[in-house]
Amino acid sequence: MNAPRQGLFASLLIVSFAFHTFLLVLATTHQLNENRANQGQLMTSQLVTDSLSELEPANTVSLALLVNRYATNPSIASIRILDAQNQVLATGGQSRTREGEVFVRDAIINEKKVGSIEITLIQPSIGEILRTQWLATLLSLLVHGLLWLAYRAIARPSRSEYLARINNESRLKHELQLLTQALEQEKHQTALALAQAQQQPKPVMSPKANKAIEQSQEQNNIALNIQFYDPKQLLDTVTQSVSVPYFSLCQIFLNKSIELCVQHYKLNRSDIQTVQPFHEDGATLSIAANTPNAAACMAMIGTVFQLLSEVLYKRYREEKRFVLQTRSGLSTAVEAMQLSAVQAAERLVHQLSARENAVHLPNELLDELSTHYELVSMPNPTNVLMRHAFMVNGMDSQSAELAQSLRTEILKGKHSRAS
Repeated sequence: MNAPRQGLFASLLIVSFAFHTFLLVLATTHQLNENRANQGQLMTSQLVTDSLSELEPANTVSLALLVNRYATNPSIASIRILDAQNQVLATGGQSRTREGEVFVRDAIINEKKVGSIEITLIQPSIGEILRTQWLATLLSLLVHGLLWLAYRAIARPSRSEYLARINNESRLKHELQLLTQALEQEKHQTALALAQAQQQPKPVMSPKANKAIEQSQEQNNIALNIQFYDPKQLLDTVTQSVSVPYFSLCQIFLNKSIELCVQHYKLNRSDIQTVQPFHEDGATLSIAANTPNAAACMAMIGTVFQLLSEVLYKRYREEKRFVLQTRSGLSTAVEAMQLSAVQAAERLVHQLSARENAVHLPNELLDELSTHYELVSMPNPTNVLMRHAFMVNGMDSQSAELAQSLRTEILKGKHSRAS
């Protein structure tokens, strides 16, 4: 039983240790620079005082002995004593080729320059600073190591929590497996329904009459469009052997959501038309706007499907399988833009991100929805559709409990049916 997100916490500790070491080197460098500046000024002043009597006239032997005495300081890289014409009188130092910070001071007697002193103090590198601070660095490493061990001990779940999580994951995995197994049965039932529908005689109507009826229905319909949120265009990278079963599983979720929501709102299954089953661009449903509870039913279908989609998304992500999050829009026709309900719903969903829902409905239907859903205006509207559309920002407890119970019933229903 490992602690959750150990890798993330370890990464944070590594970054913390690196940052702490950087601050330690920075502080040490700053302190050394201040000490070196004070030491350089003090030593140049002292050397000028000691060498004044030997500069006028120049006594190179005494100056050389004086330089050698000062050069025994390990922080000094090199020392040079120059005359008034910048000719070297004496030089010394244990690291003359090493670069460092140079301090220069003139030797003046009776307001006359008789020479100058140059002292180069060693400027330690980062490696040398780290070697001098090895104890502090080691202690920092030990502290971060203890934090890692403490996190593993404190954040590790108890045995009961671990078993509960394993049981929950096993249950969800089993439910999804059963849903996949039920796919073939759903296909078979759909094929039978289509065959029966084809065998029934259809009344013959003229093309003009058909077109007029379809246009009239489109103007009075409410459309629900559900799309995949795919900003990285992952759908274009998978084969049909992966995408088609995934679309079919999403269609099963949608069909079950429709069945239970229709039962709850006391509608007929035939009231809701499947304009487009799930494919690359999602799915679209339609219902007559004058149907009682039409808007509430369609909104609940979108909400329940979103909950089921999240279950599928979490499970498939854990199993490293292809899956996408979804978004949905509910709309009627927009006469000002000459958009049918289906077209308006599709365009509305394009403005949403993952797990977001939006509605564009007449005022009377909006009033009906607003009693159960929290609606907020769309940000930055650019057309008539967006100006009159609203984002779903939440719902009341009654609707939330209903959505959760329908979601649970769908999962349990699939489990029982497959059994």
